[in-house]
Parts: sequence; structure tokens; C-alpha cells
Amino acid sequence: MKHVSGIKKTVLAASVAATMAAGLAAPSIAVAEVSGTVGVSNMYFWRGQDLTEGNAQVFGSLDYAHSTGLYAGIWGSSELGGTEYDLYAGYAGSLGDFSYDIAYVDYNYPNSGEYTDDGEYRDLQEVILSLGYAGFSAAGYFGVGDYGRGDDSVDNEDNYYTVGYAYDKYGITVGTWDRDADDTNYTHVDLSYALTDELGFTVSKVVDSDDLSEMEDNDDALFVVTYALSF
Repeated sequence: MKHVSGIKKTVLAASVAATMAAGLAAPSIAVAEVSGTVGVSNMYFWRGQDLTEGNAQVFGSLDYAHSTGLYAGIWGSSELGGTEYDLYAGYAGSLGDFSYDIAYVDYNYPNSGEYTDDGEYRDLQEVILSLGYAGFSAAGYFGVGDYGRGDDSVDNEDNYYTVGYAYDKYGITVGTWDRDADDTNYTHVDLSYALTDELGFTVSKVVDSDDLSEMEDNDDALFVVTYALSF
């Protein structure tokens, strides 16, 4: 129901784990790191959908990670006819092969976004909890607060869940919606391949959808190409 990003914090989480290890080795020293990304994709791919209707997407982020595991950042993107920026903060870490991450994300659309039936663009917020172990991962995106702001806002009771597995340069993710609106859920499967640290490919296909879902008649697979630089 909403044009939100799938925030990529893999590199950030790795840097957090590294700085945490440095902090354990020298607890009197607080280690912090500022990093960022800039990239382009052939579409704005989000949760099994092409949000830019075949048009390219440009995006970037600026992140701050502390040795304690705390982090914060801003992510921005081009939209179909507008822009988006997301503000987020969270806590991430690892214990051996086990990793964890909890974050709060505020999605904002100053001049674009989800165009609803009542003609309003809607911002929203989510709490994200993700866990990982030995290549396996699971995450829940829990809607909090409201869609939109002010008098026209409505409760955000939509949730989204993923499970996945990654090995070397290959990955598979299954994502499914649990929406408040009746008969609007769908499930998609993504297969990904990282040719290099900067260039990746994803093939996504909706495998199941409810009768009233916007994905009900989507029989075509999506092919996504993304190039991103980290600094």
C-alpha cells in the first residue's frame, strides 16, 4: 500500500559489528564511523513491486554507526513524479554467527508518495526487527502510528514479513504482506546475485495474491539491476 524503500543496512551492520569488536578490544575508546551510498537502478523495486513503472531510480544514503551498536541515517530516492526521504535509527550487533537489528523508520514524501483513494499522499512509520544466523535471515516490518499526518491520517496496521537465505553471491528472499485491508495481501519470491560488491541483479515474481490485491493480475517477473557505491 505504500511506496517505501527496503533499506539496505548490510554494509552498515558489518561496520557496526567491526566497530563493536574494536570496542571490546579497547573499551575505553568510543569508535564511530560515518559512511554513505549512492546508486542507480533500472526501477524502484520495493517488496515485489516496480514503483516507477519501468523508469530508473536514483538513490543515496548517509549513515552514522557507533561502536555500541547504535546507528542513524537518512536515505533519499527519486520517485515517480517526486522524491522520498527516510529517517531511521536503530541498534544492531552480533554474537558469533547470530546477528540482530531493531530500527525505527520514518518515511516521508514531500511531493510524492502513495496516492490513495481519497486523493491524499501518505507518509508512514515502521518498526523493523531482523534476525540472522549462518546465512539465514528473518525480518518483520511492523506498521506504527498513522498513514499521513494531521487530520487526514489513518491508522497504520499493515505488517510485512520476510525470510531468506544467502550463500556467497547468491540469495533468496520470500516476502509477504499482512495488511489491515481485506483481501489485499500477496507473497513474492526474489532471487538475487551479486556480480561484484557494487553490481547486483534480482529476479522477483509474485507467487500468490488475494482477490483484491493490486498484484492479482501480475503474472510477469521483474528483472532488477542495481549499481551502488559505498564511501
